[in-house]
Amino acid sequence: MENQSDNQLVVNSHDRFFKALFSKKEDASEFIAKTFPKELSEQIDFQSLEIDKTEYIDSKLRTNYSDIVYNCKFGKSTHIKISLLFEHKSYPEAFPHLQLMGYMLKIWRMQIKQKQNITLVIPIIFYHGKKKWKKKTFDEYFGEIDERLLNYIPRFDYQFVDISDYSDAQIIDLFGSITLQIGMLLMKNIFEEQQIIQKAHIIFGEVNQLMENEEGEQFLETIASYLLYATELEPLKLIEKMRTISPKAEEKFTSTAMRLEMKGRLEGRLEGIEKGVKKVAFSLLKQGIADEVILAATKLTQKELNYLKSLKEFELDLEIV
Repeated sequence: MENQSDNQLVVNSHDRFFKALFSKKEDASEFIAKTFPKELSEQIDFQSLEIDKTEYIDSKLRTNYSDIVYNCKFGKSTHIKISLLFEHKSYPEAFPHLQLMGYMLKIWRMQIKQKQNITLVIPIIFYHGKKKWKKKTFDEYFGEIDERLLNYIPRFDYQFVDISDYSDAQIIDLFGSITLQIGMLLMKNIFEEQQIIQKAHIIFGEVNQLMENEEGEQFLETIASYLLYATELEPLKLIEKMRTISPKAEEKFTSTAMRLEMKGRLEGRLEGIEKGVKKVAFSLLKQGIADEVILAATKLTQKELNYLKSLKEFELDLEIV
């Protein structure tokens, strides 16, 4: 049986990659411009596009969606929110309108509470699951009903992007951004691990161009982390494949794999240490306090303290506080 914490780690890795990909204004702008109907995209003022840092997803929605919200102008003066909602399950949602309605109500209630005018929301569901998503209108949920009752059914739509509807060639042709190209190709193929190896030259064909600046190098590290967490591909196999594409990319994959391996080892060793004790010990270590004082204050063993000292030495991004 699949370990629940391992499964959550995979889900979180999809979320993190999605947010890394679409939190960049330029990439979000291109994605919206290329996937929205022309009559909508032509009216969006992309210069006004600005990320909304408010957290709108609550615990009930969090298991289904992660979100990125942008504020912008539509036409000359209408202010709207464009919400990119990432559906990361491997199967379609049966009643997406109900979830979207709860999500939009949360936004509007927050605006009312803050004495703001409510803003029209255009939700986009980005789906990369294996099974086909059959999009329905809200009234289709109710089957055949008398037309005189239609006025009592909420009517709203959502933009829908199923990445599996695009071929690899279409993704490359459609998006000019290298990060979008690689990101979309990865999310399209992430559940077919051998396809990633076989298509590596297609997916990472422009990786050298991506690495021309520091931002691109950071995104490549995000890609490496995504592949190592969200798949069961052997790190060595990934590194060997990257060697045939780009020595510079191979180096980044190698360093990321080593860092994540060390992080995993330390997390495993630290798992049994109480979180509050870790916090105190790490704080004392940062102050340069002697081992014997820390051992007396925390009741840790020398071996456990050495693990924490290793953590400090390697400066890994572990959540210990």
